[in-house]
Amino acid sequence: MLKLGSGTWRWRGAGGAPALSNGLWALLFGVSVLTALNSAGLILLLLQHAQLSERLAQTDVRLRELLGEPVAPLPAGVTSDPEQLIAHSQYSRDKRSQDDGPPAGTQRGEQQEMMMMMTYSMVPVRILVELCNSTKGICLTGPPGLPGHNGTDGLPGLKGDPGVQGRRGKRGEKGDLGDKGDVGVPGLPGEKGDVGVPGLPGVKGDVGVHGPPGVKGDLGVPGPPGEKGHVGVPGPPGPPGTDGPLGIPGPPGPSAPPRVARSKNQGVVLANPNDDTLAERMAKTDTILTKTENIIKALLGPTNVTKMESTFGTWMQDTAMENDPRIWVVEHFSGRTVKEYKNMESFQNGSANSIDVKKFFQGCGHAVHNGSFYYHIAGTFKVAKFNLQTQQLHTLAIEKALYHNLIYFLHNSKTYFKLAVDEHGLWLIFASSVDENIIVAQLEETTFSITTYINASYPRTKAGNAFIARGVLYITDAKDAKITYAFDLFKREPLSVSVEFRAPTGILTMVSYSPKNQTLYVWDNGYVQTYDVVFLSDD
Repeated sequence: MLKLGSGTWRWRGAGGAPALSNGLWALLFGVSVLTALNSAGLILLLLQHAQLSERLAQTDVRLRELLGEPVAPLPAGVTSDPEQLIAHSQYSRDKRSQDDGPPAGTQRGEQQEMMMMMTYSMVPVRILVELCNSTKGICLTGPPGLPGHNGTDGLPGLKGDPGVQGRRGKRGEKGDLGDKGDVGVPGLPGEKGDVGVPGLPGVKGDVGVHGPPGVKGDLGVPGPPGEKGHVGVPGPPGPPGTDGPLGIPGPPGPSAPPRVARSKNQGVVLANPNDDTLAERMAKTDTILTKTENIIKALLGPTNVTKMESTFGTWMQDTAMENDPRIWVVEHFSGRTVKEYKNMESFQNGSANSIDVKKFFQGCGHAVHNGSFYYHIAGTFKVAKFNLQTQQLHTLAIEKALYHNLIYFLHNSKTYFKLAVDEHGLWLIFASSVDENIIVAQLEETTFSITTYINASYPRTKAGNAFIARGVLYITDAKDAKITYAFDLFKREPLSVSVEFRAPTGILTMVSYSPKNQTLYVWDNGYVQTYDVVFLSDD
């Protein structure tokens, strides 16, 4: 037995000659079975025909007995063969026709109960019924009789309507899978395709972690003493004999260069006149530096509030209304729906009222302040103020700000504009499109306008997140593990700060300061948390 490339199995004989395939064997076997069935049916029909012919002959003999006709024995040479019996019956009828028949009246009455048979014998109907009953339903009718007297052949009938289609049979069982064919010949290599469309530029990588602040410098070395002035030109000699006055003293020598003092706290270089004492210079330096009590000393926490399904999001309480227990939640970094919860219990149970803020927002830098929801309108350089009660919407354009093309101000939270609130009011933090440094704008709440711009002199690529507390801007590192930069927004100068925040894992999408309770609201890798803020003045 061999397997061909097309998957067909063929038998070969002993001599190696190809034999018939399975399909041909099946066809021959089916034809043989049909031939055998047809032969058996033909034999059965011949046997039934012989039986019916014999019964017909017997019935003819019985009819003659009933009619009172003598029944002659079969002539010599006539057997029980149907054809011979029919011939003998025809001979008997011919003979009877020559004899005198019964009276006309009797003959007419009998004819009404008789019918013509194939042998032209007159058979009573009841005899035919008995014959059909005795054969158990097998009653064959003969060929149609001769046309009646003066009758004509009728026209053929119309073709009947097709019968109703029978019910479709059940689908047969699924056959077995055939054997797997041989592997085809590999095709020719296709033509070289067109050059694909260039992909989008990749996202700019984060800058490395900012190093720790440098060691504070020592006090500067006092300048050298000033050079001694030249002696003045002596006056002319007095008249002889009298004591003349002293000449005018010469001008003083040049002053010594100013001595330089370095701040022991901030490393800010200050130049003071040379006529100040060291103590006076240090006193004046302390008055210039920021008050240290407004700087954050530590963060205590976190305290878990609940777990959210979304990795990105923002949760807020009104930073101005003291007795408002409501909580607002924005899930994901884009959308246009804000959820309002009546209190902390309903927030933890998930019972909320959805509010449509009319425009799509972008990022996780939203804020709720004095009954209004502040957010960045996605795809534009505008921020919006949406009144949560009246649903009035106001917009404010921010010129020369980064707001699209995935150049985020805060990359971790996909944020372009960050709204912040502290004890001094409402602020907006973003990145400049000119040099990508961080810019802070102070907002006037009533007119929804900007009163001043402040350049924090810090690159956006080093920032993980940002918030404002007590007039100081705080920025975390790229992994949001530590607060590494601070900037006094009123003094316009950086501050030295290093505060541990959280483990450098997961995604910190939101951190905001609440001046009501000096707390940081945090959305850390789907967990809603709070941190207590400790200032230096709290000691």
